[in-house]
Amino acid sequence: MGVFCVEALSKTFHTPEGPVPALKAVSAQLPAGQIVGLLGPNGSGKTTFLRIATGILPPDEGQLLWEGRPLTRELQRRFGYMPEERGLYPRMPAEEQLRYLLRLRGLSKAAAQQTIHHWADRIGAPWLHRPARTLSKGMQQKVQLILALAGDPLALLLDEPFSGLDPLVASEIEELLRQEALTGRLVLLSTHRLEQVDHLCDYVLLIHQGKVCLEGPVGDLRRRFWDLRYEIETATPVAELSWPAEVTVTPLTPYRAHLILPPTYSARHLLERLLPQTEVRSFAERLPTMREIFLKVTGQA
Repeated sequence: MGVFCVEALSKTFHTPEGPVPALKAVSAQLPAGQIVGLLGPNGSGKTTFLRIATGILPPDEGQLLWEGRPLTRELQRRFGYMPEERGLYPRMPAEEQLRYLLRLRGLSKAAAQQTIHHWADRIGAPWLHRPARTLSKGMQQKVQLILALAGDPLALLLDEPFSGLDPLVASEIEELLRQEALTGRLVLLSTHRLEQVDHLCDYVLLIHQGKVCLEGPVGDLRRRFWDLRYEIETATPVAELSWPAEVTVTPLTPYRAHLILPPTYSARHLLERLLPQTEVRSFAERLPTMREIFLKVTGQA
């Protein structure tokens, strides 16, 4: 069982045009000590899921469990949440806003200041004295991330934390989240950067049209969706080799190619065909990326 479990979670919004189901009997078991990617197309229910998890929205049906027990409001207050929307007062210095919000959480003035200085040093934020309106989007992301991290949260729930960030700031935040996961903390983040999921996330929960359509460790999912693709490098140019008609060959460079084998044609048979013609310098399975899996599962290819 995961540290954070949701069981048959449902939520419908009622609008003048009629009811809009956001989540439909969503169930999942999310592990501690890992970075979990919450994926899905726009409007799939990701933000609703995070808001219910943090207690901002009540579910219509279903329950949430933490370590096998019902998730209480007291526990939800110990979740570190970072919304996608920026909510900083534009004219107020960032440090003053952090101090104010931490005091509202019950920290003393000294403890709030110590917390701010600790995370400012760790996250690289020497500019907290400046008004929020003078900060870049990446700087404002860091301010709200400090607020999510403060107070030793049980879990981090981050809604599109990399949206609009330059590669350097994104890389810094990635490393910080890895360190947080290593402490045993659950890090749950929604992201549209699917290329990032392969190297950052350990586990994935994919929601489509309000339902869970995929869940599991990233490595297991990539193996499950492997479709007999390989990558090969040869000593002879790919174009000069005689390839079986059943094999689809897509050159990458003069000496490297992607291959797709039919189920009836084994890798051993292919190598037996090639080895008399050339030296095979490398031959390996090419597992699908999470982007490819996402497009296949959601039908957006």
